[in-house]
Amino acid sequence: MVVTIRRFRTADAPIVWALNNLPNIGATADPGVPLPLPPTYEPPAGFSDLADIPASFLGVGGDFLVVELGGHLVGMGGIKPSPKGRAEVLRVRVHPATRRRGVGRALMTALEQRALELGMRETHLDTATNQPEAMAFYRSLGYQEVGREHQPGWSWTLVYYLKIL
Repeated sequence: MVVTIRRFRTADAPIVWALNNLPNIGATADPGVPLPLPPTYEPPAGFSDLADIPASFLGVGGDFLVVELGGHLVGMGGIKPSPKGRAEVLRVRVHPATRRRGVGRALMTALEQRALELGMRETHLDTATNQPEAMAFYRSLGYQEVGREHQPGWSWTLVYYLKIL
């Protein structure tokens, strides 16, 4: 499997938005989801940073990367500096048909490398207890759990992770 990881281009937005809208909870790999995603022409509700990726990520000193496989976008993720000088990892998504094939690992490696290039020596991120596959994935990459948060009305608990690069 040959993947290409590159910086987001404005023309990628409709597929990035479609990728963001795929379910991220449930079976880790689902080869039944069609690989060529139909574009979505409106940014996903509740993800204002994805409406303007250049301003939300690149414009604040971070980056946003996409993963291509066979000419299709199959992964995405961004970093931006946090107030503590860490790289905040956000919007990591991998197409369900390509999960458990190294796409996420390659993307996270590239995001961590990019954080180092930008002068950040730690990365932090969060996921939730209703995503046990994501929790196991981040632990396998060396992320250490540093806290949890639960709010009334949530059916999950948010789990915070940190990694020294």
